[in-house]
Amino acid sequence: MKLLLLPMMFPLILLICLFYVGKAIDCGGNRIANTIVVNQRGQGAFQTIQAAIDSIKRQNNQWILLQINPGIYKEKVHIPIEKPCIILKGSGSKTTIIAYNDSANNVGTSDSATFISSPPNVIVSGISFKNTHGPNGPAVAANFYGDKSAIFECSFFGYQDTLLLSSGRSYFKNCFIQGEVDFIFGSGQSYFENCVINAVQGKSRPIGFVTAQLREKPNDPNGFVFKGGSIIGIGRVNLGRPWAPYSRVIFLETYFSSVVTPGGWDLWHVRRDQEQNIVFAEVNCKGPGANTKNRVNWEKKPNEINLNEYTLSSFINNDGWLANIPSI
Repeated sequence: MKLLLLPMMFPLILLICLFYVGKAIDCGGNRIANTIVVNQRGQGAFQTIQAAIDSIKRQNNQWILLQINPGIYKEKVHIPIEKPCIILKGSGSKTTIIAYNDSANNVGTSDSATFISSPPNVIVSGISFKNTHGPNGPAVAANFYGDKSAIFECSFFGYQDTLLLSSGRSYFKNCFIQGEVDFIFGSGQSYFENCVINAVQGKSRPIGFVTAQLREKPNDPNGFVFKGGSIIGIGRVNLGRPWAPYSRVIFLETYFSSVVTPGGWDLWHVRRDQEQNIVFAEVNCKGPGANTKNRVNWEKKPNEINLNEYTLSSFINNDGWLANIPSI
């Protein structure tokens, strides 16, 4: 079902992204070359975030910081593939907000995003991203394509398909992600550290799903790893369902409130004879929703996976890129 919702241009965009990911871009080390202030009241260089991004030269190769002052920016924001090395720094996720109302019904799931980041080497900090469309179908708050995307202390608000990880490596730390149906999804290679996941579907609605991860082959490096953090909210949610036969989602030392269902996972449209290929696991999780006694029988046990593959350094940071980004 969801595969049909993605726009036909997705494969082409993915190929372009992979081409740029392969290029050696170091953004001039960890030094910020220029700062651009965005202020809605005209006290900066630009009043909209998109105008500030548009002002940056194509094939940018040095870190450019966009300092985004407090406000609710009602715009769709896109960092195009030819503009890597951009930092979006808000004043905090409660005061710097990017919000828009769009849905898959209008433009397709991927392009419904309030914020789309296409290039490698993008840093985002202290911003809330909202898709205000509501519970009537897929509507993405943020969509990340580029490799080496680092996101700190940001919030993402939506209902279905809130956060799309389309491709590349991404690191989320101290973030807040809200939704109910497949609200963290895609084929990215993503690590979430100390993030709060908030399920918002009422108890009168069908059971929701935190993740829908897309991994089609056993050697694909992608997957989602959650270290620490918590799953809270109202209603009931499964931890995830596989979007493809080799989907991979690992929760490490995460707190599960009672919103997590006893079964934990759903097979969706993967065939029964493929369930052994799915890598869904929980390791040292705690809380009232962390009892694995009644979990689906195809969930991987901790001793059935190589935990060394799912540390931060081995899963997304084996080349040390996180240590080489600017401190903001």
